Amino acid sequence: FETLKQRLIKRLAFHGITYGEASVREEEYCYIPMGGQLPDRTQRVVPIGGAANTVHPATGYQLCRMLASSTGVAAALSAELSKGDGFDPDAAAAAAHASLWPASNRLQRDFAVFGGEFLGSQPVEILRGFFGAFFALEQPVWGGFLAGWPGLPGNENHATWLARVRFGITIALKFPPKVAATFVAYLAAFTAAYGPLILKSIFTPVFEIGVGPPPPDPGLRARRQRARDVYVTGDAAAKREAVEMLRSGRAGGTPRGEPSPQVELLEEEEAREEEEAREVAGGGGEGGGGRR
Repeated sequence: FETLKQRLIKRLAFHGITYGEASVREEEYCYIPMGGQLPDRTQRVVPIGGAANTVHPATGYQLCRMLASSTGVAAALSAELSKGDGFDPDAAAAAAHASLWPASNRLQRDFAVFGGEFLGSQPVEILRGFFGAFFALEQPVWGGFLAGWPGLPGNENHATWLARVRFGITIALKFPPKVAATFVAYLAAFTAAYGPLILKSIFTPVFEIGVGPPPPDPGLRARRQRARDVYVTGDAAAKREAVEMLRSGRAGGTPRGEPSPQVELLEEEEAREEEEAREVAGGGGEGGGGRR
């Protein structure tokens, strides 16, 4: 932070901008995580915005990307919630995750991650050459890279592998020779360190040859249910014991505390079952007739 502060002071002085120390009301220290892991798509919790890592990995922009992504997530959740009794929270979470980070978004993000890593590792001479070429592109092209999310202006210039190839060739032709050589060397180093992420983003069809959808996992739902039983279903025997303790306390005129939400739910279910059983038992007419 101190380095950035000193750079700011030098930049202000270079442009002849003066200010009094007494006019400084506060200093802002801001850290914006860029890149990193995407959300775990197997969890039921659906993240949004920064929690979903929609921060642009090369620019730090996030607000517009969060707003643009929220529409699809809301639509996916609404579609599942509208099923009423057929609502499946696992399906709702999966639909929201699929809307947020489909394969196309992840491939475009990999391209931007590479760009951010490249810029963060270069000296000022290379950065000047890079940005000179970058902003020499047409505004919808460089603006689309800075936005980098479906529905935002210019994103069509980066949303597909063919668009990314076109962008890469166009900007490379504008690079000064030293920047171009540095860029190619970094591409090789990045691929060696992290695998073919950037190559998959650019030459997507090559990596999709012979690759079909993953086979279904019939045991996935059961494993998720077992994992949730610990804190959703809980210890059924212990909850039944708690219900009996509460009932005995009420019957004896000495209440023994308040039920937890889960115990209260079980108590309501048992009371409802008992009421239905009494109705069945008292509903038989002459000759053993059924419920009336």
